[in-house]
Amino acid sequence: MNQLKYFISQFILFSIIIVIGFFSDKYISKPFTSIDLIAIGALAISVILIVNLNSKLHNSLLPIRMLYKMLFSIIAVILATIFIGLVTGEIIL
Repeated sequence: MNQLKYFISQFILFSIIIVIGFFSDKYISKPFTSIDLIAIGALAISVILIVNLNSKLHNSLLPIRMLYKMLFSIIAVILATIFIGLVTGEIIL
C-alpha cells in the first residue's frame, strides 16, 4: 500500500508539472517581455509549491528502496505523459 501511495503521488506530481508547462508555454515566447517574466515566475512558484507538498507527503510514508523509487518515478512520468497527451488531444488514438 505504501508503494502504491508513492506511485500515485509521483503520477499526480508529474501530471501537474506537465499540465503547468503545457499551458504556460503559450505565454513564454522568444522576445521576452514582462508577461513572459510573470509567467516564468508563476511557473517557478507553482512548481516549488507542488514539489514541497509532494516531499511532505513522501516524508509521511514508510521508507521505500531507492530502486523502487526510481522505477515508480520512471513509470509515473511515462504514464503521466501519455495520460496528459490523451486528455489534451496531443495524442490521438
